[in-house]
Amino acid sequence: MTALKLVKENGRTDAGETYTPIVTIYADASCLRNGSPDQSAGCGAVIVDRNRMELKLLAKYLGPMTNQQAEILACVNALEELRRPCRVEIFSDSRYVIDTMNGRNRMKTNRPFWSQLVEKCYGHQITWRWVKGHDGLLFQEAADRLARAASTAQTDLLSDDIELLREHLSDESNQLNIRSFEIELDKIISRYTTFGHPVNSHSTFDGVASLPSAFSA
Repeated sequence: MTALKLVKENGRTDAGETYTPIVTIYADASCLRNGSPDQSAGCGAVIVDRNRMELKLLAKYLGPMTNQQAEILACVNALEELRRPCRVEIFSDSRYVIDTMNGRNRMKTNRPFWSQLVEKCYGHQITWRWVKGHDGLLFQEAADRLARAASTAQTDLLSDDIELLREHLSDESNQLNIRSFEIELDKIISRYTTFGHPVNSHSTFDGVASLPSAFSA
C-alpha cells in the first residue's frame, strides 16, 4: 500500500482506517484442585490500550480443565476483546504458553486449545513475554486475582463488578500495591459464593475520544 492511498481527496489521513492501537495484555489462569475430578479453572486479564490509556478487565470461569489449558485460554479470551488489528505485548507467568508461542516448544498436546489461540492471533502483531508470577507487577497480580476469583466463584464476574474493580485498579495504577482492588474483589467473591448473583447488562469502557479504541470496531 502506498502512502498516497492513505490520504483522502481533501489531503487528510483517515486515522480510523490507518491507526493501529498499541495494547498490553497481562493474562493469568487459576485451576483449583488441578488434576482432580472436581478441578475448577478460571482466567483473568488486564488489557491496556496504551494510546488511549484505556483499561479493561476480564474474569471468566472455564470449567473443569487443567491449569495449562486454562493458561492458553486466558490469552484467547483476552485477545477476543480486541476489535481491530493491534500491536500487542502479552505478559504471562506461564512458560508453557510463552515458550510455545515463541517457537521453543512444539504444540504436542492440547492441540484444540492451541488452535484457538493461533486463530485469535491473526491480524495482530504480537510479542510474547514471560514474567515471574507473584513478583509484584501490579497488573499481572490483578490478572492472577481475577482468575482465582472466577475459579472460586465458578462463574464469570458480572460487568458491573468488573467496572467497579477497574475503577479501583485505575486509582492504584501508580501505587506499589493493589490493596483496595483486592478488598473489593474479596467482597464480590464472598457475595457470589454465599448468595449467588443476578444477571446484568455489559458496561462500556470510555476513553479518549480522539483515537479509535482497541476494544471497538
